Amino acid sequence: MPPIALFDDQGKRVRLGAELGRGGEAAVYSVEGEPELVAKIYHQPPGAEKTEKLSQMVKLQSGPLLAFSAWPVGTLFIARNRSIAGFLMKNVSRFKDIHLLYNPKSRTREFPAKANWRFLIHTASNIARAFAAVHDYGHVIGDVNQSNVRISPETAFVSLVDCDSFQISANGKIYPCEVGVPLYTPPELQDTEFREVVRTPNHDNFGLAVLLFHLLFMGRHPFAGKFLGSDEMPIEKAIAEHRFAFARDAQRTQMLPPPACITLAHVPQEIGDLFISAFGSHGTASGRPGGRQWIAELEALARRLIVCSINKAHLFFNGLSSCPWCPIESSGVVLFVEYTIADTSTGFSIEVIWARIIAVPSPGAGNMPSMLTYSSAVEPSARAKAAARRRPYKLAAVVVSALVAFGCVVLSPFGLMCLYFLGPGFLLLKKFLDSDDPEQFGQAARDAESRLRILRFSWQAEASSDEFNSKLEQLRTLTEEYRRLPELRKQKVRDLQRALYDIQLRRYLEQFDIATADVPHIQEGRKAMLSAYGVDDAADVTRSALEAVPGFGQFLIMQLITWRQSLEARFKFNPSRGIDPADMERVDRDVAKRRSEIEALLSQAPTELNAVRRRIIAARCRLQDQLEKAMMDAAQAQADESASV
Repeated sequence: MPPIALFDDQGKRVRLGAELGRGGEAAVYSVEGEPELVAKIYHQPPGAEKTEKLSQMVKLQSGPLLAFSAWPVGTLFIARNRSIAGFLMKNVSRFKDIHLLYNPKSRTREFPAKANWRFLIHTASNIARAFAAVHDYGHVIGDVNQSNVRISPETAFVSLVDCDSFQISANGKIYPCEVGVPLYTPPELQDTEFREVVRTPNHDNFGLAVLLFHLLFMGRHPFAGKFLGSDEMPIEKAIAEHRFAFARDAQRTQMLPPPACITLAHVPQEIGDLFISAFGSHGTASGRPGGRQWIAELEALARRLIVCSINKAHLFFNGLSSCPWCPIESSGVVLFVEYTIADTSTGFSIEVIWARIIAVPSPGAGNMPSMLTYSSAVEPSARAKAAARRRPYKLAAVVVSALVAFGCVVLSPFGLMCLYFLGPGFLLLKKFLDSDDPEQFGQAARDAESRLRILRFSWQAEASSDEFNSKLEQLRTLTEEYRRLPELRKQKVRDLQRALYDIQLRRYLEQFDIATADVPHIQEGRKAMLSAYGVDDAADVTRSALEAVPGFGQFLIMQLITWRQSLEARFKFNPSRGIDPADMERVDRDVAKRRSEIEALLSQAPTELNAVRRRIIAARCRLQDQLEKAMMDAAQAQADESASV
């Protein structure tokens, strides 16, 4: 319990109200009569150095610092000895921890529907503003982590908390930050005794980049991934070795991103370059991106967002050809939820729209002209007939020329000289034999058949009724699905009723986040790795899910399963509670969303079907003459080939 008699630095009595939260060092209480303030009271009186630091912080308060943080605004004293008991600060109890926002599962539970990717980007830019404000006044946050950043669910406004741990500069003196979380600590400070280090904004900027990465990449830690080497790669070790799991040079880092998440390829190159700079080895010496650099690029990204045509809850970078969230959610992961219920007063009538669809005339079968029509009506050309008549003479000429050559070489003493004088005759003979050779007619037939095959393929692809019939069948399927939507809702409700026990158990287990749980041997780095692979709460703890997480052998798996089992032992099923209203809302939301999607597709269907029909008819007009000529040419070439052999 806090001391009963507390006074502020003006000597005014301060009465504490309800306890709002408790940590290892202090507890936070409401202040009677001051709803905008809270009091942080230490469990043990702070030492002289901490007392001096708090007094200086109260003097250093400013508009920007108070806007972006729960900065001390007044010290609190124990009446009897004037020793500091704690301090007053802004009330941010309505704000929520940042990890509840960037984790997809808790976001759908803790934040409103508007907490889409735009909201996350806006939050990220506000965090960058908060860091920039602290640095502008010469201070360093030092202990950057997910617990000292809180977010307003309504506005995405940011407030830094635990400000009394910041590194403060006042009157030429530095009051150090003596703590830190390894997952947000830059490589150069890993395994360092913090009380001996003077932090710099560049150190903070590493933690800033980690927080921003969490927000943009659905809670993934930038150094949590699959290591391609033979040893285990804890996150802390990956940080120390600059093994950014999403880096573009995976051959160097030997790291791959975890499954079911976006990568640097899904954000503008400028954003990706900032992350590379923040997490690469050169960031230690040349400096990591600061708050103002992040603000500029994040605001530019926010201006370049477009809405997915399939799921209105999906916003993504307009430099991409398709939505990156849809394939991730197709694997069963829910990243964003659209709560908008379809307007049922639109006047849409499925019977009217289906009547309009089937009223679109079919383009007809569009049968391809038959080759038989031309084959039976074609006679060999005069040239082919002449070649056929010359064939016996060519054979005789070959025989005679062979005999003459034999006689000259074998029987005549002037054989070689005879061949010299007979050379021009042989050239004339070759020209006679080559004229209208059957191979020429064969090649002409192959060329004509090739042209005909290409045109037949074009006809089948563009002029047949297949596309029209396929489109009509798709629309028929959509229409039937629309008519079955009421039954689909009933089926979903029946499924919920049958699964009451499992649903209640899952909802119960979902309350226990691994991030805040005390599980033996599961420290912060392990927790971040679990989250990177979609294991965020007790309901996610299954053997198959854990076996997919790098670095989790049977010992750690059993620690988590034992933890889950201990929670399950305390679960009490209540059959009288019935279906959870949230589950009913989800069913209605899903059915309404599908109804809206089908209505949009069917409403434009008559126009699209007419366009398909016109395109097919135009293709037939364009290809008919070409196809007939190609068939005539192929038939003629085949007839000539047959006659010339």
